[in-house]
Amino acid sequence: MKLSGLLESRETLLEYVFVKPHVRIPMNWSNFSTYFLPLLVSYYALAVLVQLPRTYLFRLALLPITLWLAFRAGVNLDLSWADPQRSFLNQGLVLGMYTIAMRATAWTFCKEPYRRSITKYHQKQTASSSQNDSSNPGYDSISFQRALQNAWDLMVNLRGIGWSWSQGLHIAEETRPTDSRLAFLGVSFVRLVIYVLAFDAVSASVRSFSLETFGSAKGGTIFDPSLPPIHRYLIACAVTFLAGWTAYLVIELFYVLTAIQFVLLFGQHPQQWPPLFDSPWLSTSLTDFWGKRWHQLFRNCFVSVGSQPFSYLAGRVGGVMGAFLMSSILHDLGMRAMDRGQDSLYIFAFFMMNGVGLILERIWLKTTGKRVCGIFGSMWAIVWLTAWGTLMIDAWGKRGLIGSQFFPEGYRPTLLLVDFAARFV
Repeated sequence: MKLSGLLESRETLLEYVFVKPHVRIPMNWSNFSTYFLPLLVSYYALAVLVQLPRTYLFRLALLPITLWLAFRAGVNLDLSWADPQRSFLNQGLVLGMYTIAMRATAWTFCKEPYRRSITKYHQKQTASSSQNDSSNPGYDSISFQRALQNAWDLMVNLRGIGWSWSQGLHIAEETRPTDSRLAFLGVSFVRLVIYVLAFDAVSASVRSFSLETFGSAKGGTIFDPSLPPIHRYLIACAVTFLAGWTAYLVIELFYVLTAIQFVLLFGQHPQQWPPLFDSPWLSTSLTDFWGKRWHQLFRNCFVSVGSQPFSYLAGRVGGVMGAFLMSSILHDLGMRAMDRGQDSLYIFAFFMMNGVGLILERIWLKTTGKRVCGIFGSMWAIVWLTAWGTLMIDAWGKRGLIGSQFFPEGYRPTLLLVDFAARFV
């Protein structure tokens, strides 16, 4: 079909790109092999090539194939099995596909091959390697065999822990025991239970504000038109604040769960799973929040695909806004994947205005010679994040994300805990 014919059809190009709910195919083993396996093979091949010198043309040839396969899986598969309360699973699917697309792009255009650091948790692996990269002391061999092995770690290592390309990454101080796998797993399991209970409790408290609108799967606005303006916006800010905590808790939950799996089942060292957050509630500025304390899972992608290209066009300002543009697209595509409509303006407004906030802090530094910090910096960050955050959380509410059923009916962790405790009272 020609593009002109597509544009003349009843569906818009946007509707064509982001497939409607009835077009999605419920996930099964058959379409897993059709949609996912080719993507994983292509993604793995790029992970190998990015470690080897003189592979730019091979990577460039493989990039469009990888992007197409990621796009095809993201728009065709249905992980919710047509259940509106589980449409957030499709959101996770598209976030994953977009992340693969960003990483594939970054790997394709990187200037230097990636190197894996030689650290004590895999010195034994590298001891058997007879070749070393003399131009990169402290990094692993770049033999083809070693690249094949390292590619598995690179595929799932979003922050680049133990890799040369993670330079400049802020990592919070570790508080868990890492010298013993058993101790690390024990502490991590306790944290996992706490995160599960806290996430269930906080997400339920957000839904309780309005069980008939944004607290349900059908969705609704967090700005209740029946309330007086001041009361309406105070409620919206409270919902936004709590929803921010649910985002923090669910990310921590899945990170700890993944760490347990990789350490227990795949023999990774606990040091490969350092803390993901650095107490974001202690942020003293927007720069502190986004550049240090909030998770840095997509830092390399946003810098490589967004910040660096835009900085060539508009300097430092372009670099900041380019990174937040990539973040906006990531979260917007995730919301579209729920097939409940979209509020792109609200989502873009939140992230792009946070970019503006960082630029304002830079202007303040140049004007006064002092960084935004202290109690006033904390107040500024909270107000700015919450004020613009109401727009994004409103988009979540309208699309039914807040009212999603994250745990099976009758198996909510907090209710099970209450029932268990009641038996002994």
